[in-house]
Amino acid sequence: MESHLQVIDAFVDGERVDAAALKDALADAAGRDYFVDLWMLREAVQQDREAASIDRPLAPRRTAARAAGRWLVAASIAVGMAGSYFAGYRTSLVPPGVSAPPAVAAPARAEFPAPAPTRVIQLEFQLDNPRSGGD
Repeated sequence: MESHLQVIDAFVDGERVDAAALKDALADAAGRDYFVDLWMLREAVQQDREAASIDRPLAPRRTAARAAGRWLVAASIAVGMAGSYFAGYRTSLVPPGVSAPPAVAAPARAEFPAPAPTRVIQLEFQLDNPRSGGD
């Protein structure tokens, strides 16, 4: 690439260039054509970037209201759990007038005794069988 075209490249890329060298490069017809082609190419690339960013969904931004909403949900769950615990503690199955349930519960008395067995099955195990396994 010629040196006067490199000055045009640097100018289009946003780099600092010598003004006199740029004027000399643009004075030539080939330099002006190169500048226009390079500028149009840059514009096409910018449009492709914008189109690609439009097709892609934007990431949701966290706002103070969303963060406060999450804290409110967490606080309401904690308050609900604490309230449920205390409500269950206050309404336990302790009869009125009794301060606390007994530490050891007495065994429950059988209302209906089990019937007597009608038949007894005896099982005998023999451990002297030489064949064992799935042969």
